[in-house]
Amino acid sequence: MTQSKQSQGGSATYAPCSANNYGTCSSSTAAAATAAGDPSPSHDILLNNFQLKKKAYRVLLHGQQLVWERMQKVKQSKRSSQEIKAPLPDDPPSPEGQGHRGYGPKSHILHLEDVISVRAGDTKIASIKPPNPQAFNAPGEADTRPTTQYLTINYAQRLTKSQTDCNRWELRRLTFFNADPYIVRQWDQELHARLHQSSPTRMRVRRLLVFINPYGGRKAGSQTYERHVRPIFQLAGIDATCITTQRANQVRDILLSHDLSCYDAICCVGGDGTVAEVINGLLFRRMRELGLDEQRPSYIPRPEIPVGVIPAGSTDTIAYSMHGTADVRTAAIHVILGQHRGLDVCSVSNSQSLLRFCASVLSYGYLGDVAAQSENYRWMGPKRYEYSGVKAFISNRGYDAELRLLEEPDLQPTPLEEHLPQSPDSVCSLGESVPSICYANCQRCSFASSMQEQQRSSLFVREEDSEVDNASSAALEEAEPEESHLTPSEAALLRPRPRPDKLQLPVGSVHSMRSLASEQWKVIKGNFFMICGANITCACARSPNGISRYSHLGDGCLDLILVKKTSLLNNVRFLLNTAGRSGDIRNLPFVEVYRTRKFQFRTFAAASDESYSIAGSCQPIAQAEVGSSSSSTSEYSSWNCDGEVVTDLDITMRSHCQLIEVFMRGPHSYSKPLKSGTAPSTPASSSDNVYCCCKD
Repeated sequence: MTQSKQSQGGSATYAPCSANNYGTCSSSTAAAATAAGDPSPSHDILLNNFQLKKKAYRVLLHGQQLVWERMQKVKQSKRSSQEIKAPLPDDPPSPEGQGHRGYGPKSHILHLEDVISVRAGDTKIASIKPPNPQAFNAPGEADTRPTTQYLTINYAQRLTKSQTDCNRWELRRLTFFNADPYIVRQWDQELHARLHQSSPTRMRVRRLLVFINPYGGRKAGSQTYERHVRPIFQLAGIDATCITTQRANQVRDILLSHDLSCYDAICCVGGDGTVAEVINGLLFRRMRELGLDEQRPSYIPRPEIPVGVIPAGSTDTIAYSMHGTADVRTAAIHVILGQHRGLDVCSVSNSQSLLRFCASVLSYGYLGDVAAQSENYRWMGPKRYEYSGVKAFISNRGYDAELRLLEEPDLQPTPLEEHLPQSPDSVCSLGESVPSICYANCQRCSFASSMQEQQRSSLFVREEDSEVDNASSAALEEAEPEESHLTPSEAALLRPRPRPDKLQLPVGSVHSMRSLASEQWKVIKGNFFMICGANITCACARSPNGISRYSHLGDGCLDLILVKKTSLLNNVRFLLNTAGRSGDIRNLPFVEVYRTRKFQFRTFAAASDESYSIAGSCQPIAQAEVGSSSSSTSEYSSWNCDGEVVTDLDITMRSHCQLIEVFMRGPHSYSKPLKSGTAPSTPASSSDNVYCCCKD
């Protein structure tokens, strides 16, 4: 272990931890750290005395945890008036079930995953100043004599005790002082080295491309970025390149034509429409890079660059569903901390070609009418949605439609597929007695992610084996003229034959590996007030649970919500259930919710005029006749796709499991915090903070 001097800015003497070797320290904190096990064996364990707000603390850096503990004053003897500072007494044995990772109730624990930036300075003011983004590429100052005595650590903390918004994060700051500048420099270098370690689920962004929509929502995108986002990015030392859009689809055009190799991530400041433009631009860009047909791609590839979403629109359902809040600073903090996870994206196509990608909801009927009518009242700003919504609600229109949704068959693999991992699509068929809500560390989404990674690794191995077999086959063909003494039949027996497990499947959006003949389609016909294909919960400040409360962010499935044409009073009940926290639209008799990975929509006229075929079994399993034919009208509604109007009536929507990476830690649900005085255990990650309100 690294040796360091135990120096302090004061003149008092310190009884414990006086030895330079950390292993000889009798501190209970060091013992707890040793028992916990170092998650990063390549890093040293640092233990020194610092001053924090002119009070003595001992500070421990172990793995990805920073622990500091107050030192108290004790007297050597009753006769002597000389006082020395000693550590707090040893912690009592932790209760059973809390594990051996506890540091005690008097210790403060900070995960490096929550640290925004670290800066050392000669003075306290100098250490508080935001770092220079060019400093990361500057040569080190190991040969020069250090003069810094202050070390400031900026970090983020979630308001876990808040009863109203426990998903909101705020900035905090620690400034330590030590009279020995060599110790300060050692801590500064070690903290920077650990901060910029990358992992499969976390990356520290250094260069960021930011798109700002100044016209979305309340037309405050530029002010939102300058007032709330830019200072946080500067504090983290991020070199951000900002582009303020001036027209529709400008973000998509820039992503398709410009070089993005110099950027670590893409960030958008705007509403759901701006987020949809970024996702569409990245996906179509990836298809062009791979030479795929954009109208009829054989598969949907996965972009490599992650996306950050900062809300500045009218409803911001995508940001709210991801973060659990519409707080701008919280979204910016998630981009800085760099923890990302996969988000499902749905493709929307007609009978001829791929139209676009959907990130939130694709709706026909009521929400489609609201989107189409609100285009005529753009001069009203965000109020146009309320005005158009009231008009469409009072009219209470119903639309005849036929839907075919793909039901997941049984999970028994065929003999050819027994050696293959299950598809992420099979997550849709997991039996759940109680529907689960997607929170942080969601088991359902984690299962889908692990299945997808297993499939990709298995396909990669098969592609390598196929290349080896092709090379050996070519070598044998070249050797055939020399082996002229063999008969053609004998030479054919010597050639390697392809094994049945070498399947050439595209890597990207992993499709189901079951045979198409086993797929079954459920047919539903009726007169509907609204039809929604929800990719996420679509929650917002006015609807905390969203229209699809049990929709998951990364399970490869979507929720098909069918609201039948009924009375105006029942429509009011539906809206009240979506607006309240305790409401559930599944309990309404005129609402049907199906979890599927693909559905097809057609009007009655289109279904009767043109016969179309679907791969697999097309036998109707169930038909729901709602209303009579006399209630139908000759007019049709429009589709609302992420706030944009789509007029096609022949629509197919398919979910693609975790197609794009986004910066988020997932929403949390409030639960009663622990009582004061309870000995907290060391959390395994920053998502499970002490006094955490998240629950699965």
